[in-house]
Amino acid sequence: MRVYISCDIEGTCGLCGFAETEPDNPCSGYFREQMTREVAAAAQGAIKAGADDVFIKDANYSGRGVIPDRLPPKTQLMRGNACDIYAMMSGINVRKFDAVMMTGYHSPAKDDANPLAHNAVRHIETLKINNEIAGEFALNAYTAGYFDIPVSFISGDKGICDMAQELIPGIVTVPVQEGFGGATIALSPSDAVQMIFEGSEKSLKDGYYKSCAVKMPQSFEIGVSYESRVEAYRNSFYPGVIQVAPKKIRFKSTNYLDVLRFIHFCING
Repeated sequence: MRVYISCDIEGTCGLCGFAETEPDNPCSGYFREQMTREVAAAAQGAIKAGADDVFIKDANYSGRGVIPDRLPPKTQLMRGNACDIYAMMSGINVRKFDAVMMTGYHSPAKDDANPLAHNAVRHIETLKINNEIAGEFALNAYTAGYFDIPVSFISGDKGICDMAQELIPGIVTVPVQEGFGGATIALSPSDAVQMIFEGSEKSLKDGYYKSCAVKMPQSFEIGVSYESRVEAYRNSFYPGVIQVAPKKIRFKSTNYLDVLRFIHFCING
């Protein structure tokens, strides 16, 4: 069994401000450590459940958040940014995986479940998929679904865990904290690590992951609201895009790779 893990930092236990993710902040080293402990626990749980190898994508904005020598054997780590259309799921296209897991994930912009709630980049006010507020989890879950890979586990803030269960009812979730305004209430970091280990193992054991298939819509309508009118106007020239308001554009496709290309050039670009 091969397992793919996408790990982010903004849903890491105890994190409550963007400054704490920046290299020149004294707290950033601690939260890189905790981010690493959490993804290592997920990998260890996967291995205990029978995974032969675990591929980890460091999905922090720099791609350099995970501390490599803290990871267990039987893991591979993809660092840096490949700058391909798969973004936080880079590497998922290079081999066949049996299950996808996610750690350190966060709520999308316009959600109050995390002070760090955002969508891929911070200049996006809202991102909608088929008229529903979405974010990095939904985009990445559909990427897994495109490759017919179940998404069996997620950890992060309570808001994103709740959203994940709406999209994939069988997914195992470990909410490590909950946001209130600019604050978070978090589990003990050690408790979070233990629960992630146990949840990861549970999500794979005895083939449970097979019940966590991603139901792919027949078509996708992506709505993006930017902070800047100029950016919306600029991206309105992308093939297939319609500008529906001064700060809003819309894109439709039945092919999810086309959606990823749109995201690549009109959001991540």
